[in-house]
Amino acid sequence: MSLLQLLGLPPPPVRGAKPASTRGSKAEKLSQAAETWRQTHRQADERIAALKASVKSHYSDGHPELLQGIEQGLVKLDEVLDNVDHRLSDALAEASKTADDSARQGQLETAKAILAEYIDYMKSEPLVAHIDQNPFKVKTDLKALLIGGLTHAARAIG
Repeated sequence: MSLLQLLGLPPPPVRGAKPASTRGSKAEKLSQAAETWRQTHRQADERIAALKASVKSHYSDGHPELLQGIEQGLVKLDEVLDNVDHRLSDALAEASKTADDSARQGQLETAKAILAEYIDYMKSEPLVAHIDQNPFKVKTDLKALLIGGLTHAARAIG
């Protein structure tokens, strides 16, 4: 099953013969996808930070032991971004810089493996849904944000 199929995306349009300059355009797409994933990760981090701040604010008048327990619990939210980290953007950026087609293909295989790992994580990790459904009125839309970034990367990889 291809990455596009795994994400439920349509196949790329057939364009006929590719011009000799496709290496440059492919490199640019990969570079843009790397930056898009970095931005996605940064936005996700900001949204999780906003949720953590809201939780801390809600319980700010609580007993110190309660506050300590909450602080320890909030660290678990960071696990999401520890699992969908910057390895994907690094692999995409490296592939965009590689001039040799076979070496680039190796980098793309690495990026595909990382992408598949992230997709599996997103499908199996209930914490992402809990973050999105938080009772603190913080709209995170974390799953949609991360899936959007992964979709962009999958299209760039092809």
